[in-house]
This record gives sequence, C-alpha cells and structure tokens, in this order.
Amino acid sequence: MIITFDVETTGTNSKKDQIIEICLQLGFEPGSELKTWRIKPNVPISPGAQKVHGISIEDLKDCKDFKAASKEFINYFQEAKVIIGYNVEFDIGFLQAELGRNGLETLDLKEIDIVDPYNIWRKCEPRNLSSAHKKFTGKELDNAHSAEADVAGTANVLKGMIKHFDLQDSNWGQLAKLSGLSRSNWIGPSNHFQLKDEVVVFGFGKYRNKALVEVAKNEDRSYFNWIIAKDDFPSHVKQILSDAPLTCEESLQKWVKGNLN
Repeated sequence: MIITFDVETTGTNSKKDQIIEICLQLGFEPGSELKTWRIKPNVPISPGAQKVHGISIEDLKDCKDFKAASKEFINYFQEAKVIIGYNVEFDIGFLQAELGRNGLETLDLKEIDIVDPYNIWRKCEPRNLSSAHKKFTGKELDNAHSAEADVAGTANVLKGMIKHFDLQDSNWGQLAKLSGLSRSNWIGPSNHFQLKDEVVVFGFGKYRNKALVEVAKNEDRSYFNWIIAKDDFPSHVKQILSDAPLTCEESLQKWVKGNLN
C-alpha cells in the first residue's frame, strides 16, 4: 500500500488546531483512486488558514467529527508501507495530534518509508549562492565567497528570480513578505515574538512557532526565568514574559497593544 496524503487545518498549531480536510491517493500509478474527507472541527478556523484553503465553518456544518471520520480512513495509514507527502512532517504531526486528542492509537511509523518531495528537492538541487546563480542567471559565479562576488551574485540571482517566477509586479514589501522576513507581524522591535494567524507565537528557540499562551499553560516558568535572566534578550522580550498576562490570547494581545505599540 502506497498512499500520498495532505491535510487542511484550522491553523498551524497542532496542539490546538484541528484537521478539517484530508485527502488520500491510494497507489502511485496514473489514475490511482483519490478519496477526500471533510471534517467538522470544534475550534474556529483562523482567518489566515481560511484564506489559504478557502474552507469555512459553514462548509463543514454537516460533516462528521474527526473521531467518526477517522474510522473511514485510518486503516489506509495502518496498512501503508509507503507514505508520501509534501512537507509531510506537518501533515503527519497534525494526524498524530488528532488521533491522540480523540483517544485513538497513534500511528507506528517506524517500519514505514516516509517520502517527502520537498526534502528531496532541497537535497538534490542545492540552494547555495553558486547553484542559485547558475540556475537563475545561466552563468557560473566566479570568485564565490569573496564579498564583492557574493554581493553582485546575490543581486543578479534576485533579478533572475523575479523574472523566472513572474514577480515583476511585486513591490519590495511583497518580496519581503514572500521571503518570510517581513517585520509587520513582529511583536515589538525584534522577531522573538510574532503574530501568526492572530496568535502570538515564539519566533525563536525550542518553542518556535508555538503559541506563547499555550506554552505558558503547559510549561513551568524555568524557561521564561532563564530568558529573563539572560543579557542576550531584548528588554521587550523580558517584559512580555514577566509582565504580560499569559492566561488567554485576548488579554495578551490587549496588553501588547497597550504597552508595545
């Protein structure tokens, strides 16, 4: 059994967000059967997630919940010898979280071959500057790793990318957002805390992309106290961890707006 799968979710945090759609392709040959299930969550769909997949709560009002729907597809995963997915760790992480939340047995993946085209692409087509220069300008980068050559090469690569990916109409702000380096979602003057899908998340460390409120609820204060005591962290980061109300998202964001903006 070879299956390719993908999930759509209410957001990006598997601890609190839920699967609302799962699709499986059974087999790897042309014309292999596709099966799709839509699932009714018991948490809201974040605006950011809905913008990506276009699924609303109204679309799911007559669907089964995850526990009921899983009876129709979980056997495919249990029988699979190969699981394929693009950036598949995200999808598997959500599936395992949903199984655990619903009191169901999580998947034993030790003997399963998990194949991710995204990771294969990254390893087979290197992303270093020399490789990018060859791909997007058609020329070798001479004197790579000298500062002058790397600066000129970087500018030429960006010009080539803009043309290759048809980004000529994008402004610098849009390119920054596409780069994932836009500061518009930062909480304060650094990226240590960020607003993603209307939730304040860590932008660094072992809890990167995890909701601050959820970490505060589930972890002891030792990690926060360590950050507060370190000279390396900006003052606003320490202020958030020591002074902000971390009991609920609404209170946290209200405090942030009143004290950091």
